[in-house]
Amino acid sequence: MQVRTTSRLLPELLRGFEPGDRITVLDLGPGNASTVNFLARFKSKIYFADLTDNPAIAANDMDTSRETLAGFIQRQLAIPAGTQIDICLFWDYLHFIDLKTIDALSQVLQPLLHSNSRGYGFGALHGGRPEDVSLYGIADVDTLTSITVPSQPKYIPHSQQKLSEHLLSLKIARGTLLREGRLELLFESL
Repeated sequence: MQVRTTSRLLPELLRGFEPGDRITVLDLGPGNASTVNFLARFKSKIYFADLTDNPAIAANDMDTSRETLAGFIQRQLAIPAGTQIDICLFWDYLHFIDLKTIDALSQVLQPLLHSNSRGYGFGALHGGRPEDVSLYGIADVDTLTSITVPSQPKYIPHSQQKLSEHLLSLKIARGTLLREGRLELLFESL
Protein backbone atom coordinates (compact mmCIF):
# COMPACT_ATOMS: atom_id res chain seq x y z
CA MET A 1 0.00 0.00 0.00
CA GLN A 2 1.33 3.42 -0.96
CA VAL A 3 1.47 6.03 1.80
CA ARG A 4 1.74 9.77 1.17
CA THR A 5 3.67 11.98 3.60
CA THR A 6 4.06 15.76 3.63
CA SER A 7 7.67 16.89 3.47
CA ARG A 8 9.01 20.23 4.65
CA LEU A 9 12.35 19.80 2.84
CA LEU A 10 11.23 18.74 -0.65
CA PRO A 11 10.20 22.32 -1.48
CA GLU A 12 13.71 23.47 -0.52
CA LEU A 13 15.28 20.68 -2.57
CA LEU A 14 13.28 21.78 -5.61
CA ARG A 15 13.56 25.55 -4.99
CA GLY A 16 14.55 27.40 -8.16
CA PHE A 17 13.46 24.67 -10.57
CA GLU A 18 10.43 25.52 -12.70
CA PRO A 19 8.45 23.19 -14.98
CA GLY A 20 10.29 22.92 -18.28
CA ASP A 21 13.74 23.57 -16.75
CA ARG A 22 16.56 21.17 -17.53
CA ILE A 23 17.45 19.11 -14.48
CA THR A 24 19.80 16.17 -13.95
CA VAL A 25 18.89 13.79 -11.13
CA LEU A 26 20.72 10.85 -9.60
CA ASP A 27 18.33 8.50 -7.79
CA LEU A 28 20.17 5.97 -5.61
CA GLY A 29 17.08 3.84 -5.19
CA PRO A 30 15.63 1.16 -7.41
CA GLY A 31 13.38 3.68 -9.14
CA ASN A 32 9.82 4.68 -8.42
CA ALA A 33 7.05 5.56 -10.85
CA SER A 34 5.88 8.51 -8.77
CA THR A 35 9.33 10.12 -8.97
CA VAL A 36 9.48 9.61 -12.74
CA ASN A 37 5.97 11.04 -13.13
CA PHE A 38 6.81 14.05 -10.96
CA LEU A 39 10.10 14.76 -12.78
CA ALA A 40 8.31 14.59 -16.15
CA ARG A 41 7.30 18.23 -15.61
CA PHE A 42 10.96 19.13 -16.11
CA LYS A 43 13.27 18.39 -19.02
CA SER A 44 14.90 15.85 -16.79
CA LYS A 45 17.67 13.35 -17.22
CA ILE A 46 17.43 10.73 -14.47
CA TYR A 47 20.13 8.23 -13.56
CA PHE A 48 18.90 5.34 -11.43
CA ALA A 49 21.47 3.27 -9.58
CA ASP A 50 20.31 0.89 -6.88
CA LEU A 51 23.76 0.29 -5.44
CA THR A 52 22.41 -2.14 -2.84
CA ASP A 53 22.00 -4.62 -5.71
CA ASN A 54 25.75 -4.56 -6.42
CA PRO A 55 27.22 -7.66 -4.73
CA ALA A 56 30.70 -6.12 -4.60
CA ILE A 57 29.38 -3.21 -2.57
CA ALA A 58 26.83 -5.12 -0.49
CA ALA A 59 29.44 -7.73 0.48
CA ASN A 60 32.09 -5.15 1.29
CA ASP A 61 34.72 -6.51 3.61
CA MET A 62 37.47 -4.75 5.49
CA ASP A 63 40.08 -5.66 2.85
CA THR A 64 38.36 -3.75 0.04
CA SER A 65 40.06 -0.41 -0.50
CA ARG A 66 38.15 2.84 -0.87
CA GLU A 67 39.57 3.19 -4.41
CA THR A 68 38.26 -0.28 -5.35
CA LEU A 69 34.84 0.59 -3.93
CA ALA A 70 34.88 3.92 -5.82
CA GLY A 71 35.58 1.99 -9.03
CA PHE A 72 32.62 -0.34 -8.38
CA ILE A 73 30.35 2.63 -7.65
CA GLN A 74 31.52 4.58 -10.70
CA ARG A 75 30.83 1.60 -13.00
CA GLN A 76 27.42 1.00 -11.40
CA LEU A 77 26.40 4.66 -11.78
CA ALA A 78 27.58 4.73 -15.41
CA ILE A 79 27.24 8.51 -15.57
CA PRO A 80 29.03 10.04 -18.56
CA ALA A 81 32.07 12.22 -17.87
CA GLY A 82 31.20 15.90 -17.77
CA THR A 83 27.68 15.32 -16.42
CA GLN A 84 26.64 17.70 -13.64
CA ILE A 85 24.10 16.43 -11.11
CA ASP A 86 21.56 18.98 -9.88
CA ILE A 87 19.78 16.69 -7.38
CA CYS A 88 20.92 13.50 -5.72
CA LEU A 89 18.17 11.41 -4.09
CA PHE A 90 19.82 9.25 -1.42
CA TRP A 91 16.62 8.05 0.25
CA ASP A 92 17.73 5.45 2.88
CA TYR A 93 20.73 4.31 0.84
CA LEU A 94 23.38 5.87 3.10
CA HIS A 95 22.19 3.53 5.89
CA PHE A 96 22.68 0.38 3.82
CA ILE A 97 26.42 0.94 3.37
CA ASP A 98 29.35 1.30 5.74
CA LEU A 99 31.36 4.49 6.28
CA LYS A 100 34.18 3.42 3.95
CA THR A 101 31.66 2.98 1.14
CA ILE A 102 30.19 6.42 1.92
CA ASP A 103 33.75 7.78 1.56
CA ALA A 104 34.01 6.07 -1.84
CA LEU A 105 30.58 7.34 -2.94
CA SER A 106 31.59 10.88 -1.94
CA GLN A 107 34.78 10.54 -4.01
CA VAL A 108 32.74 9.48 -7.06
CA LEU A 109 30.12 12.22 -6.59
CA GLN A 110 32.58 15.10 -6.13
CA PRO A 111 33.34 15.74 -9.85
CA LEU A 112 29.64 15.31 -10.75
CA LEU A 113 28.42 18.10 -8.49
CA HIS A 114 28.35 21.86 -9.04
CA SER A 115 27.98 24.80 -6.67
CA ASN A 116 24.15 24.53 -6.57
CA SER A 117 23.83 20.73 -6.37
CA ARG A 118 21.52 19.45 -3.65
CA GLY A 119 20.73 16.11 -2.10
CA TYR A 120 17.86 14.58 -0.18
CA GLY A 121 17.73 11.57 2.06
CA PHE A 122 16.88 10.17 5.45
CA GLY A 123 18.84 10.08 8.66
CA ALA A 124 18.82 7.63 11.51
CA LEU A 125 17.05 9.09 14.52
CA HIS A 126 18.77 8.06 17.76
CA GLY A 127 20.92 5.62 15.79
CA GLY A 128 18.07 3.13 15.46
CA ARG A 129 16.61 1.18 12.61
CA PRO A 130 13.24 2.39 11.33
CA GLU A 131 10.26 0.08 11.78
CA ASP A 132 10.24 -0.78 8.10
CA VAL A 133 12.21 -0.19 4.94
CA SER A 134 10.36 1.61 2.18
CA LEU A 135 10.66 2.43 -1.47
CA TYR A 136 10.34 6.22 -1.68
CA GLY A 137 9.24 8.57 -4.40
CA ILE A 138 8.19 12.16 -5.01
CA ALA A 139 4.47 12.66 -5.60
CA ASP A 140 4.47 16.46 -5.58
CA VAL A 141 6.58 19.45 -4.59
CA ASP A 142 5.84 18.78 -0.90
CA THR A 143 4.69 15.15 -0.88
CA LEU A 144 6.59 11.87 -0.62
CA THR A 145 5.26 8.45 -1.42
CA SER A 146 6.42 5.30 0.32
CA ILE A 147 5.74 1.63 -0.14
CA THR A 148 6.98 -0.84 2.46
CA VAL A 149 9.20 -3.49 0.91
CA PRO A 150 9.17 -7.06 2.18
CA SER A 151 12.92 -7.66 2.04
CA GLN A 152 14.80 -5.90 4.79
CA PRO A 153 18.40 -5.15 3.78
CA LYS A 154 21.08 -4.86 6.45
CA TYR A 155 20.62 -1.43 8.06
CA ILE A 156 23.66 0.46 9.33
CA PRO A 157 22.46 3.63 11.07
CA HIS A 158 24.85 6.59 10.85
CA SER A 159 24.50 9.73 12.94
CA GLN A 160 24.32 13.11 11.21
CA GLN A 161 27.83 13.77 12.50
CA LYS A 162 29.18 10.57 10.87
CA LEU A 163 27.42 11.39 7.59
CA SER A 164 28.94 14.88 7.70
CA GLU A 165 32.41 13.44 8.31
CA HIS A 166 32.23 10.89 5.48
CA LEU A 167 29.98 12.40 2.79
CA LEU A 168 32.44 15.16 2.03
CA SER A 169 30.99 16.12 -1.34
CA LEU A 170 27.84 17.55 0.27
CA LYS A 171 26.99 19.07 3.65
CA ILE A 172 23.82 18.60 5.68
CA ALA A 173 22.04 21.94 5.39
CA ARG A 174 18.84 21.05 7.28
CA GLY A 175 17.05 18.22 8.96
CA THR A 176 13.43 17.80 10.04
CA LEU A 177 11.49 15.02 11.68
CA LEU A 178 8.83 13.30 9.60
CA ARG A 179 5.63 12.07 11.21
CA GLU A 180 6.67 8.39 11.16
CA GLY A 181 9.87 9.12 13.07
CA ARG A 182 12.34 9.32 10.18
CA LEU A 183 14.66 12.26 9.91
CA GLU A 184 14.66 13.89 6.48
CA LEU A 185 17.86 15.60 5.43
CA LEU A 186 18.63 18.28 2.86
CA PHE A 187 22.20 18.32 1.55
CA GLU A 188 23.92 21.18 -0.31
CA SER A 189 27.20 21.51 -2.17
CA LEU A 190 30.14 22.74 -0.17
